[in-house]
Amino acid sequence: MRTNSCCSRLRPSIRSIVLVGWLAIVTADGIKADDAAELITDRPDQTESSLVVQDGSYQLEVGWTFTRDHQNGVLTKAHEAPGSLLRVGLLPNVELRIGWTGFVTSETRAGSLEVNDDGIGDGEVGIKVHLAEEQGKRPEMALLLSTSLPIGDSSLTSDRFDPSLRLAFSHSLSDRVGMGYNVGLNLESEAGVDGAVSTLSSAFYTLALGFELSDRWGAFIELYGGVAVSASGDPTHSFDGGFTYLLRDNVQLDIAAGLGLSDAADDVFFGLGLSVRFPD
Repeated sequence: MRTNSCCSRLRPSIRSIVLVGWLAIVTADGIKADDAAELITDRPDQTESSLVVQDGSYQLEVGWTFTRDHQNGVLTKAHEAPGSLLRVGLLPNVELRIGWTGFVTSETRAGSLEVNDDGIGDGEVGIKVHLAEEQGKRPEMALLLSTSLPIGDSSLTSDRFDPSLRLAFSHSLSDRVGMGYNVGLNLESEAGVDGAVSTLSSAFYTLALGFELSDRWGAFIELYGGVAVSASGDPTHSFDGGFTYLLRDNVQLDIAAGLGLSDAADDVFFGLGLSVRFPD
């Protein structure tokens, strides 16, 4: 689950995003990948890590998510599985990212009216570029560029290639506590009641604290949301938290739950996940 988009007509060109990505790769400082002995994932929180997977490694992160929202007398429940992200180490400082929403099942109720919908969701492809290691007060940094892939069923697809740009930062606060935060711009297309497709945009943020509870157990708490860009729109703000368990050095289980802090955000969500790195 990602932050919802708010209304705007801004749309960066694909050419400009590719140029930013190329410059980031060429000028990246302090090239670094995940330590081979440590499994670093981009789930279950909304904050993407500032690390990339090791060159030549593959990391698959999958999960199931349930969301519930009640607004203006309309109750919506939805399941998504297996929400997937494949991360491939291309270079010491660059990873390829291929994502898929998974199969979506939703139920909407408004009074006595009930509508059920299910189908295949959209995909996503992008890259993450490690820019700099943490040094003194300077955080570790990474740049993520991606675009949606309109491969979903008619009722679930955006019907457009929607780009996204994200900067990821992290600080080590102690041997067992870390802080990560992201900022970026996300675009999302959707069809109106008249069938016309409009592209909406939001600036989003995340802020997470991670805790190493033991050699196997980890935990996190997080704030995240999105706000309108140069247009009217209700902001989304949410809070979540969860736990991770390292089953093996290359296998991690996770559980997370959250709630909305603003009317436009989902009321509650719950998720379970599994992450595996190859080779071990």
